[in-house]
Amino acid sequence: MSANEQWNQRGNGVLMNTYGRLPVTMVRGSGCTLHDADGREYLDFVAGIAVCNLGHCHPAVSAAVREQVEKLVHVSNLYHTVPQIKLAEKLCAHSFADRVFFCNSGAEANEAALKLARKASGEGKYEIISLTGSFHGRTLATVAATGQSKFHEGFEPLPAGFLHAPFGDLEGLERLVGPRTCAVLCEPLQGEGGVRPLAPEYLRGIRELCDRHGLLLIFDEVQVGMGRTGSLLAYEQLGVVPDIITLAKGLANGLPMGAMLAKEDVAAAFTPGTHASTFGGNPVAAAAALAVLDTMLAPDFLAAVREKGAYLAAGLNELVRRYPDRLQEVRGMGLIQGLVLREEFRDQGPAMVQKLFEQGLLLNFAGNTALRFIPPLVVSRAEIDRALELVADAIR
Repeated sequence: MSANEQWNQRGNGVLMNTYGRLPVTMVRGSGCTLHDADGREYLDFVAGIAVCNLGHCHPAVSAAVREQVEKLVHVSNLYHTVPQIKLAEKLCAHSFADRVFFCNSGAEANEAALKLARKASGEGKYEIISLTGSFHGRTLATVAATGQSKFHEGFEPLPAGFLHAPFGDLEGLERLVGPRTCAVLCEPLQGEGGVRPLAPEYLRGIRELCDRHGLLLIFDEVQVGMGRTGSLLAYEQLGVVPDIITLAKGLANGLPMGAMLAKEDVAAAFTPGTHASTFGGNPVAAAAALAVLDTMLAPDFLAAVREKGAYLAAGLNELVRRYPDRLQEVRGMGLIQGLVLREEFRDQGPAMVQKLFEQGLLLNFAGNTALRFIPPLVVSRAEIDRALELVADAIR
């Protein structure tokens, strides 16, 4: 029995069966490369599901974590800590926001945003409108906000106060606005929904609708924030500024870290006792996130992400040109790109992911629609070329 098989057997014996795991145990990573327990190498275009944006074991992040672990690991939010304050200052300085709430995950960041929107909107206003195809987390409230019925099954009745507007239909969204509505929640690009960007004019329409009806606009940038689209935050490219934004995944490059950012007048609704997180803004995770921000804000880093994103998109579009009977289109922003399969070929998506895994390339299949390419932002052109070559082989 191989080392992979031994570890997989042990894991399957004690872990709850909540994931469809590939038959492998990862033990080591560097940059865009992972190694399993048998020593096999993989080119990673999943990046921990858009988490390891600086790649595996980035030297600056690892150094920051080591240094902080030797100083202070945890004291709770009954006290201030230096890394947390520095991180909040940097996030505010590079966004529209005035205040930050720290937590541990994207679901928690979205929970905080939902609570803040209700609290800031006053009595009787509690309904939040999200979009079909959206994904906002795995807690009961964020599952209710998620606009995909497959995530609701088995958990009914879900919390009340969540409505889902048809994707791309501004008039359909406005028809759902009523006296109890307090906010609209959307992702600038739907990742789990099949890598579907929201058109800038659609987002501007949502912003105008929110202003007209006195609603808060929440952007879920858990997956598309932190440099993934080629700007630090995706909204910067879209000409739309939300009232609240949520971050996680790539924020601390693999350490559990989430954040909910808001403007001063909205954030003021949270007072001591209204919301909390024991581990949120933990000094070690905050130190890692500071190293991530410092790296991403260095000259030319984000410009390089945009350039590599365009290079990847061009290569994927060439595949669409070569295989029009199987591939439909390419869509995405920066280094989150989706290769959309034609409807009659989509049942082959999981088999393609399996075949690519066997060939040493890690991808996943999003929304039962598209192969999702979310490599570390430090990916090289040579690594992109290798991934494109393997995908072309799988399609053939």
